[in-house]
Amino acid sequence: MITASVKTTKTKLLGTICVILAAVIAIILFFCGENGGNAAESISRRVTNNEERIEYIASKGVKTAGEPFSVEEVLLPEEPDEILLQYNETQKNSGFDLSPYYGKTVKKYVYPLLEETETFVTLYVFEEKIIAADIASHTEGWQRPIDGKENMG
Repeated sequence: MITASVKTTKTKLLGTICVILAAVIAIILFFCGENGGNAAESISRRVTNNEERIEYIASKGVKTAGEPFSVEEVLLPEEPDEILLQYNETQKNSGFDLSPYYGKTVKKYVYPLLEETETFVTLYVFEEKIIAADIASHTEGWQRPIDGKENMG
């Protein structure tokens, strides 16, 4: 039978544990991205062109006509009003969070749905990253996150 003993100090043991813990955290952040593993892969989803935006929309079970109905730059206010705060709370339920983008200019892509007239998918994109997405009926007056988790009224 072989036995081994290791003589160490509490300081060395604590230092080793800290190094291991730091390595584990670095690996988790590397693989989970800047969102710390938030369940919404869409937050870190990069979209560099129209094809990738359509693929993202299709991944949510929604079919669009292919080209955006409109593309515009929108300045999110630094101090959000009640409507933006409510919209953001609903988007948070889908894994998005607009608050880091308050005061920044984002791109807004609006796509018509293939099967329904006057119903649109809207993607908000900052630096090629989807930061919010919703579906809205302009005639029926409803809006909800693209994943359908909560009606936005």
